[in-house]
Amino acid sequence: RPMVKVSTQSPSASAQNDLVLVTFSFTVDPKLPIIPKSFINFFLRTAMGQIWNMFLNVAEDVKDGKRVEHCDEIERKRDLYDWIEERTRVMLSEGSVGGGNGGGNGDGDDGSAAF
Repeated sequence: RPMVKVSTQSPSASAQNDLVLVTFSFTVDPKLPIIPKSFINFFLRTAMGQIWNMFLNVAEDVKDGKRVEHCDEIERKRDLYDWIEERTRVMLSEGSVGGGNGGGNGDGDDGSAAF
């Protein structure tokens, strides 16, 4: 069930922004017999979508400068966030878009990790 986020920006402003479609897919077998499977399914399908939507709203507020404390923390930890931005650029340019393997060999020297 893809979740569509409706932008609060005007059409002309949103046309100037690059958009990235991110899809998460995972398999979970929590082996928790005490919790009904219907509740686990509800949480993973519905509640996680709402949590993700709230996360995106916070990210947009930070980007727009509406969450000053978050912006201050990002500036305080600028080295970390610069590294995250660079790794994200590499993953999007090499891994997803280019069809490559993400540019890493799994040894950690290039920021990649083998799992």
